[in-house]
Amino acid sequence: MAPNKRLTIIADTHHLPKGTLAEDIDALTQACTQNAGACEVEVTTPHGLMRGTLTMKSATLLRRRTFEGSFAYLPRA
Repeated sequence: MAPNKRLTIIADTHHLPKGTLAEDIDALTQACTQNAGACEVEVTTPHGLMRGTLTMKSATLLRRRTFEGSFAYLPRA
């Protein structure tokens, strides 16, 4: 199935959004660093399992470090 949902995670470890753990951000950072800045992930949502690729965007003076990508719901078995 083609990716049809966008996801952006803002990796500000001082002000994490509700439901985000510092360990999750660390794991994403490590996985993306080991794979040339991108990593395959699966996300469990209330509507089902989604799979996609996140790309790490470095922090700049005007924005925080982010992870951005496109996801698709997996077919239900």
